Amino acid sequence: MRFLKLSILAAVLFFGMACAQETPKPQPEETAIYTSTNIPNFPDGGINGFRQLVASKIKYNRIDPFQHLPAEQARELRHLILERRPVPKTILKSSLEFIVEIDGTLSGISAKGENSSFNKEIERVVKSIKTRWIFEEGEKKKTPMRMPIKMTIED
Repeated sequence: MRFLKLSILAAVLFFGMACAQETPKPQPEETAIYTSTNIPNFPDGGINGFRQLVASKIKYNRIDPFQHLPAEQARELRHLILERRPVPKTILKSSLEFIVEIDGTLSGISAKGENSSFNKEIERVVKSIKTRWIFEEGEKKKTPMRMPIKMTIED
């Protein structure tokens, strides 16, 4: 009798676990992101032209170059600026990620780095660019792009 109870309990637990497993659903065609050998190209100078356009549209007064630093260190640097004394150069880094859609527009724009004001400004600039990317001959697919951005602020 005891063996029968244990067998039934084991069977219930086993079948309960087997039925509880979820199978992943495939993504619909329109939301799937592909990597492609047919890399889109920016019409005004390629990827370097895109970088130059982003750099030319950045409004530097919107960026706090010391935001990512500890509060005391940032306060000292701001004090040096007010006294018109030399300030060490500051390097801001961010990783820009976006998706080039089939029609050449951009979506999923995000910038990640230590300085949030720099990230927000990069996102604002890229969202303001209306020039569409161009695919070469062949199949057009959503293409994820990643671009490191580095800015040096000197005296």
